[in-house]
Amino acid sequence: MNQIVKYRNCLIMLVILLASIVSLVGCTGAPSTPPPAQTPLSVPQKADLIGEIELAKIIDDEDFAELYQYAAQDTTLPQTLDAALEKVEHETGINLRDFDTAVVFGEAATFIESTESSPGSHQYWGALVEGKLNENTFISNIEGKIGKELPGSSYQNYTIYVLPSLEGQGEAFSIAFPTEEQMVIGTTLAVKDVIDVKVGRQEPMSGAVYNLYSQLDDALIKLASTVPGPLLERIPAEIPIGPLTLSLLCFRDIEYTTLTLTKSDAIINAQARLVFTNEDSASDSGKLLWTGSKAGKYAVSDPNIKTLLSKIHISQRDSSVFLTLAMTISEIEQLISATSQEAK
Repeated sequence: MNQIVKYRNCLIMLVILLASIVSLVGCTGAPSTPPPAQTPLSVPQKADLIGEIELAKIIDDEDFAELYQYAAQDTTLPQTLDAALEKVEHETGINLRDFDTAVVFGEAATFIESTESSPGSHQYWGALVEGKLNENTFISNIEGKIGKELPGSSYQNYTIYVLPSLEGQGEAFSIAFPTEEQMVIGTTLAVKDVIDVKVGRQEPMSGAVYNLYSQLDDALIKLASTVPGPLLERIPAEIPIGPLTLSLLCFRDIEYTTLTLTKSDAIINAQARLVFTNEDSASDSGKLLWTGSKAGKYAVSDPNIKTLLSKIHISQRDSSVFLTLAMTISEIEQLISATSQEAK
């Protein structure tokens, strides 16, 4: 297999791992009193999506390693988390255990646009990764595995390295090292913007999305984002329910969303907040979600969906709707196992 293909596949595998952890547990509750806002480390003003992932804590957690093993059954992925990490290091030269945290950022709308066009087009995203990172060693390891030197260019006295795309046009992503033990990876424009913020040529991220992000407590994963208009437009105006027709227009007034995932002993807690443009839409949406979760337990035949619906708590405060869910590790394992059996 082409080494660059292997490199891409290993990165995809890591994304699947992180995404599966979020998707397994759904969403939950209301934030506590917000801590004082702190300027995110060199995140550009252009971003309207920001999140933080505690990579080291997730990778070192035995329960998450067990969940990965359940989620990876009957797939082409490595069957254990340790095997997955070893595969990444073997094929890319990157030891993911050297990563501590990652602050991800981007433009929410471009993620929607890119799914409807050619892969990688129009995207604006990046991740500021902190950990045991040495620029020369890191780049040398990658070059040794892919069998070629990464092209680099100087920008504001920093070197930006480019990993070529598989199609030979443009690049898959760029890499730079703004400080010792910190790496930024993402699209070229996003990487340059981080450097611009670092040297004072641009202002760091601020505004509504960052204010929401700063209100989130410490978590294994936390995220705040605008909700792009094209995504809201996909919500149908109404749906027929027997002889009735329910209007869903209130959901088109969602403006922002936040998500956090925490773990206490063997219990996973996730929390989602939908922020609406007005209190009436929040109230109507909260009532529809609450009714749907209660009625859904009797309307659906899938026992896994019944289990999830029975555990979701929905509440509304001012112009926000909160969805809460807590599940034990064993409950999640049972859900994964049952879902895997149905997929066969």
